[in-house]
Amino acid sequence: MSVSPVMGMPTSTRPHHPQRLLAAIAVSILAITVALAAASPAHATGDVLHGYVTGADTNAGLANVSLMLVNTSTFTSATATSDVNGYYHFDTIPTDGNYYLTINQNPPIGGYVSEYYPSTPFSSQKTVFALTATSGLNIPIELALSGGIGGNITFSGATASTFINLFALKPDLSNWESIADTSTAAGGAWQLNNLAPGQYKVRFQDGDSPTVYATEFYNNVATLEDAQLVTVTAGAVTSGIDAQLGTKAPITVSRIGGSDRFKTSALVAATYDAASVVVVANGLGYPDALSAAAAAALYGGPLLLTQQNSLPAEVKAQIVRLHPQTIVVVGGTGVVSTTVFNELATLSDEIVRYAGANRYATSQAVFTSVWQDFGATTVYLADGRNYPDALASASAAGYYRGPVILVDGGTTSIPSWLGPVLSTASTGQIILAGGNAVLSSGIENTAKALPFMTVNRYYGTNRYGTSWEINNKAFFNPDTVFLAVGTGYADALSGAALAGSENAPLYLVPGNCVPQNVLDSIEYFGATRIVLLGGTGVLSPAVEALTSCAPTL
Repeated sequence: MSVSPVMGMPTSTRPHHPQRLLAAIAVSILAITVALAAASPAHATGDVLHGYVTGADTNAGLANVSLMLVNTSTFTSATATSDVNGYYHFDTIPTDGNYYLTINQNPPIGGYVSEYYPSTPFSSQKTVFALTATSGLNIPIELALSGGIGGNITFSGATASTFINLFALKPDLSNWESIADTSTAAGGAWQLNNLAPGQYKVRFQDGDSPTVYATEFYNNVATLEDAQLVTVTAGAVTSGIDAQLGTKAPITVSRIGGSDRFKTSALVAATYDAASVVVVANGLGYPDALSAAAAAALYGGPLLLTQQNSLPAEVKAQIVRLHPQTIVVVGGTGVVSTTVFNELATLSDEIVRYAGANRYATSQAVFTSVWQDFGATTVYLADGRNYPDALASASAAGYYRGPVILVDGGTTSIPSWLGPVLSTASTGQIILAGGNAVLSSGIENTAKALPFMTVNRYYGTNRYGTSWEINNKAFFNPDTVFLAVGTGYADALSGAALAGSENAPLYLVPGNCVPQNVLDSIEYFGATRIVLLGGTGVLSPAVEALTSCAPTL
């Protein structure tokens, strides 16, 4: 057995039409299985973890199956290999703590699936369990027969190295996730094995830097939503999954910016050809507008900003042009007065107000009112005491068609109302936006205690790094990227709703340059359109020229 570091983190993507959580019963059964396994007799004493690996086709033990325990905090690991009878054991671990288990991954034996425990190819659905040096946990493992996918890659010009990613739809139908990958040095033949029988989508990317060729999905389409499903059957390789990569289009940079936040809001709204729902929030404070941005993205309409007691003329003009069926006002009369509300009421067939006693209650009201008819498989929690992390989350939440819920990050638990509402909304994933300094460990722990809930925390060393982490975990092939200044929220509020509705990330950047890691992501995505939110007073010409500065991670 050896101890080694583990590098790399998974990415996740969202289907075009999210549906309700369906896998709760299956997860419950798996949890019971773990509990029963822990109580079964041990083959050896003193082990941290042990058991037998068997084949689903024969029920016989499988030899030479690699297993790895990975610490979720330090990412150090311990490895083991099954013997001729299929028995495996870990007699030590790097340190007591929480671990997950990978099976038949590095290296795999042929003919059987590679997976995470319990029986899933999805990193986001792996089971995490506490281990100590004397746990003595017994976990039997049954591996299913596997299949493979292969094909050939050619180019419209000179050859290039290529990355191939395989995506599968999670059982709860919440999102597509990258579950396997390989690469080639210069195109040509490729193959991925040890795949569970099922349906997959395949992405091909230029692996050179700088990239020359556009990213595409099988069969010659630009987006995951349009990609053709590839079926894998046990004991066979699905061949002929070919690609010919063509030269990518040049990057264009445009700017949406007015002389103030209200004019910028109106200019953002002007990009919408039509909208059945328009969302209105106060533009002189960020809390209500941050909750409203994800709602606007869900509705597919703009977020327009107003003053408390006066509706800006340019904002009114856009509402008149769009002539929405419904106007949603976010915030109480202290931020959007009755006078403004009544004026808005004359511009649509229906108007509603979602408000609470404070920013957190308003955020709750938006979530429970807007998402009650849609459900939300993924929700973001962000600190309501400041704007950067919530702002960075808004477009990602819009991409998932989920909310940004503001909480007091200094409290020791999630709000008492949240658990039951998430259950009603069929939520299976909570994403925490920011580190422990902005969202306490108590919030994370109480979120993880919710039944059938996956909790992920994304953060960086500062607001720019957190923005980069959040967006890179949510998006994988956007053709458009939005940039907004990280030292203010005014211009980005309406832009976050637009970015979410366009399935595009919104990165926070300094006012005078673009961090190199953001530029690297733009190239990795193969994005060809960059949109700046705000005038030259907030995002300088250097940003428009995509001038690089030090990475912010």
